[in-house]
Amino acid sequence: MKRGNPLEKTIDKFYADTYHKFFSHFKTYDERLIRVLQSLIDFMPQSILDLACGAGLSTLALKANFGNSEIVGVDIDSNMITLAREKMPNSQVQFHCCEISDILARTPNGTVDLIFVKSAYHYFEHKIPLSYLQPLLKKNGVIVVAERTVRSASSYPLPKIASSYWASIFAEPRPSDRLDTANLLGMPLSVSCYGEQVTIPTDIYLDAVKKNQLVGLWMLKPETIFAWIENRLSQETDGFHVFEEFWLYVYHNI
Repeated sequence: MKRGNPLEKTIDKFYADTYHKFFSHFKTYDERLIRVLQSLIDFMPQSILDLACGAGLSTLALKANFGNSEIVGVDIDSNMITLAREKMPNSQVQFHCCEISDILARTPNGTVDLIFVKSAYHYFEHKIPLSYLQPLLKKNGVIVVAERTVRSASSYPLPKIASSYWASIFAEPRPSDRLDTANLLGMPLSVSCYGEQVTIPTDIYLDAVKKNQLVGLWMLKPETIFAWIENRLSQETDGFHVFEEFWLYVYHNI
């Protein structure tokens, strides 16, 4: 996916092994989040489109909860898609490396039960509003946008500049603007939230920081990051505790 704002980027270089080791610790949370989603939509979707799926972590959670569904994951990053395919070989899941606009153009209208976007809609919501996604839905189909809360972003131990930057992405007025825009489009959203504490082992967390695999670290000089890491190591922590929490914005195509 292309970024609408050059400042809103994630990482400069993708380290597949480091990335997967870090985010695999959120597997249980991701699956529970999808169970919350399942309770909200109250039906078993046959066809699912996972937009901006990255390395397929959200896709894995969808597959764990909707095992018989046909799932398509889409991302523009070829490295991410390669990793996703490696983690889900010989499954019913298809992964495509392409622009979101391309997959939307190739998907017939009225054929999708669930369109899911996790941790990414803020990158392209002005370019691809909900009204562009709605025609793809079957009757009673749903669009679900999962976006991190400010509280969650602020819970990640990071150098101050990176931490403040990450929290600012999800702060007001963005959430309110999203709801207002949806209402103007005649596509009102219901909103739910789910969060829980997740612990990441110290070595895995610090390796992700060292390799700039968390948001905002690309802004900092290497020596700043290394100094922060040395300071954290001196505290002899047995792990890093974060509060993983997401809003679920749900549109029902009634």
